[in-house]
Amino acid sequence: MSEQNTIEWATIGKVVALFGIRGELKVRLLTDIPNRFADLDAICPSPDHKRYAIESVRPYKGEMIILKLEGVDDASAAEPLRNCDLDIPVSALTKLPPDSYYEHDVLGLHVFTRNGREVGTIVDIYLTGSNDVYVIKTPAGQQILIPAIKDVIKQIDLIRSTMYINPLPGLLDDQVENDYGEEEEDQATTQANESH
Repeated sequence: MSEQNTIEWATIGKVVALFGIRGELKVRLLTDIPNRFADLDAICPSPDHKRYAIESVRPYKGEMIILKLEGVDDASAAEPLRNCDLDIPVSALTKLPPDSYYEHDVLGLHVFTRNGREVGTIVDIYLTGSNDVYVIKTPAGQQILIPAIKDVIKQIDLIRSTMYINPLPGLLDDQVENDYGEEEEDQATTQANESH
């Protein structure tokens, strides 16, 4: 097995369009770290993870940057990179402060209310500017949106791939909310604290 197949990758951006005729790429940031791309020497677009040296990077509108990769000097060379995720090895990730998580850590987590009722699995993340929004697919196939704020997200356990939430009124359907007694909530909080 090649080394490329054994590396674990983290996505920090996505090419959303070409920019101009000189091979520049318009990239949506998938990282909260300012100047993340400016601190890198190279990036590895998926799926083949060929290494490209970063020639230049500059801010664009909102959560976007304009990225120039070495050897990608015109639109035809840039075209195969359209819609590619831009990855770096997980080993190159910056250590985050407590209670902060990378997107690849959160995707796929199994979500429960604090009293243990299953909500679903996180399948996508929307970056809204003020706070992220997690897209949860329920066992019935529905989608639920929850804000990634401390009032809602109560515990993340990456080892067990679980997230426990305290749904705000109206956030989930009535059935989930009605099962949310104070006694059960206190018990779940005690259990969650004991598991640390």
